[in-house]
Parts: sequence; structure tokens; C-alpha cells
Amino acid sequence: MLTNLRLEDITLTQNCIVPNFSPNVTEYKFFVQSDIYGVNVYAYSESDVYINGEKINCDEPTLIKLKEDYEYYGVEYSETVEIKVTDGKEEKLYKIDIIRENAKEIYDLFKPYVFDDPDTKIKMPYEIYLPKNYDKNKKYPLVYVLHGAGQRLQSVDMVLKRYESATVWAKDAQKGINECIIVSPQCAEANGIGWTYFMEFLDHGKENAEVYKFTKWGISAYNLLQEIKREYAVDLNRIYLTGVSMGGFGTFEMAVEHPDEFAAIVPICGGGDPKNIKNLKGLPIWLFHAADDPLVDYNKWCVPTIKALDEAGIEYKKTIYAPNKVFYPSGHFSWTPAYANKDMRKWLFEQVKSN
Repeated sequence: MLTNLRLEDITLTQNCIVPNFSPNVTEYKFFVQSDIYGVNVYAYSESDVYINGEKINCDEPTLIKLKEDYEYYGVEYSETVEIKVTDGKEEKLYKIDIIRENAKEIYDLFKPYVFDDPDTKIKMPYEIYLPKNYDKNKKYPLVYVLHGAGQRLQSVDMVLKRYESATVWAKDAQKGINECIIVSPQCAEANGIGWTYFMEFLDHGKENAEVYKFTKWGISAYNLLQEIKREYAVDLNRIYLTGVSMGGFGTFEMAVEHPDEFAAIVPICGGGDPKNIKNLKGLPIWLFHAADDPLVDYNKWCVPTIKALDEAGIEYKKTIYAPNKVFYPSGHFSWTPAYANKDMRKWLFEQVKSN
């Protein structure tokens, strides 16, 4: 009978709350954050199941890809998933609307500027967020964000839109949580160039690259930080540094060179210089990486970093995602769950540099 022809379970995963599934309810809405590009759908039934016209194996997830093109940022966007359960004679249909957050209001809270660095002669684009009701007579924590390789030659707004490394802090601040200043500079040069010379290895396979050494862009990023401290009401005891991939290497290196500058750092899928990581002693660290990262290999870059931290007797926190935990676009995107981690964000703002 058709009343028994039903799904026993629908589970959707990608950093979001699973919908409250009931077999007799056939329409659902599933909301995801602005930097989600794929959702796994698990649909189980003893009958045959089709997702968007394709028969599936109920023991395996079905990946629903979401658009990554530029025009899909900051707009209303959703994908509809149609699930059919059938015994060959009768069928029952379920529908799920996967709705990605339109973060335009958050993007618009940031303002683009260019820092003309007199030291390196670099003109560095950057985005800055100031708290609502910003008062220059108060002091605010600063979150300083170093982007990854993919944003080097994109428009500067993509340091906000590709992932939530900067915007997640603004979302909290707009709700009155962890009110802060946020700055995200852009390294606007590619071809082996990044915050450090790690990109000589990643772009060109140069095994003898000085991967942990700052380029001029890394130097300018630090110089911009000094300019921000002069121009804005920054709490000098609560400057937080974070970055992803290329920016994870930059985060480690900036902290290694200037350990007294920061109250805490959160490097994601990066690596630190084993020879100099002892400089980080006493600095709160929470590092993130995926064990199956296909781009910044966990064993090549993260394991030596962890070993050096341990040998230096440095206390730190780490989150290593198991294989297939970060599943789309690849395990490299460990920053997606990392920045969505409320415990991490709470921990970061609890860190205060001692005078």
C-alpha cells in the first residue's frame, strides 16, 4: 500500500542541524551557511529510492552540489532535491529545499581600502569591519585574517565571500557577541607568491622553497596591522590572528616573528617552521587540519608542526578532522567547520595577552 511506501530516514549533513524528519511529512527546508558548496543526503527505505532521477544506494550518501560561481554570492539561492520512493507500481515523493544563506548584509558591513606601504612599496587591498556604534574612545579586540591562495587574483571582496574566515566574526558582533574590529588584507599577486614562500612549493613544486619565510606581501600584511593599530581603537592585549591554507602558513610565520603581538592564533590547514616554533611558547594556539587534506598534506606539513610544538613544550589545542569528515569541495576546506565551531570562537575571545 502507498501508505507503507515511505522513507524511514532522511539525514542531511554539512555543518548544519539535521531536519526533524517524519516519514509522513514530504516537504522540508534545510538552511546552510554562506560558504557551503555541498550537502550530503542520506535517504533510507526498503523500497527503491531515486534522488533527482538517479537511483541511489541507501547505504551511501548522495552529494548535492551548490553553486560556487561569483554571481551566486550575496543573493537568494537554493537547490531543490526531489526524492522518489517506489516499488515499481506506486511511488511517493519527498522534496527538500536546500537554502544557502544570503550574506549580502554582512558583506556590506565591510569597507574596502588600499594600504600604500612605504616600506615594501606594495599597494595592499584590504577589507575592514567596524562594530556598529563604533566609539573611538573605547578599545576593541581585533581579528586579523589571512586568506588562502585562491583569493590572490580575485576581487578584494572575495576575501569575505569564498569562506567565513572574516564574516563569521562580524555575524557574531552584529548579535552583540564578541564585538570587535575585523581586518582581512589581500595578497594580490600569484605565480609562487603568497604571504610566505610556501606558494613556490604549491604553485611550482619547488621542494627547496623557503616555505616559512615571509614575502614582501607578508611583511606588508604585518605593516598594515601596525597602521590599523594607529588608526583605530584597538585593544592591544586582544589582537587575534587567523588564516587558512596559504594564510595558515602566514599565521604561523607572523606569530613566530612577532609572538608578543598576539593574544592567540588560529591557523587552519597550514604549517609552522619547526626550527623557530619555540618562539610561540606561551601563546595560545588552536590549530585545525583535515587528515585527508589533498592540497596541504597533513603528514608533510601539520605533523612536523605538531611534533615541533610538543618538543618545545608548548601547550596548544588541535582539531584534526577524520578522513571524509570534510567532504566537499575537498578535505582541504577544513576552515568551513573550523570557523563554524562556536567553542573555538568563544575560546579565542577569552584569550587576553598579559602585560
